[in-house]
Amino acid sequence: MKKEDIDNLFNKPIEFKIPVRDKPSINDFYTTAEVKEKYGVKDSWIFHIAKEHNIPRTFHRGKTYWSKKHIDDYFAKKAPDPEIKEWYSTQDIQEKFGMTLTAIYSFVSKNAIPKKKVGIMVYYSKKHVDIAKGLIAPEEPKYYTIAEAMERFNLTRDQLYHYVKYHNIPRIKVGKYTKILRAELDKFFEPPKIE
Repeated sequence: MKKEDIDNLFNKPIEFKIPVRDKPSINDFYTTAEVKEKYGVKDSWIFHIAKEHNIPRTFHRGKTYWSKKHIDDYFAKKAPDPEIKEWYSTQDIQEKFGMTLTAIYSFVSKNAIPKKKVGIMVYYSKKHVDIAKGLIAPEEPKYYTIAEAMERFNLTRDQLYHYVKYHNIPRIKVGKYTKILRAELDKFFEPPKIE
């Protein structure tokens, strides 16, 4: 390689263009007051989660506006399971089980008990607390045998095994029999809902 070639590289550089990505514009916003009213949180908590999760915001005439999509997505992830209907408050757990607040927080954290927050009150799933305390036995998942599933959904053995394998439907082996998780198989074969 000659010295001239190296000099030419620097004397006549190739123009480099940085690709520009167009970010979709955000047009829907909540004011801080609307977020507080809709989700029952405080100002400081809104700013905390916005900073932690990079939620876009803008300021206009002394008000802070938050991206509606990002706020809704964040709180949708935090929403409690809609199938849980009964809840204990911390006071209920204290009275029923004679636990301190510290013991309750440790207990629910250790046992991953679902919770929901309404204003400043925190509620814990009654069913999960009772199972963790041993008051009720946990529900065993229900299974179809291969013959039951074939009859129920009018399938051949090969078709059934194909669906189970291709769609990763959980199954267990009990002795020489294979059983398929009933809830998952029912969900897979239920007719689609058009809304």
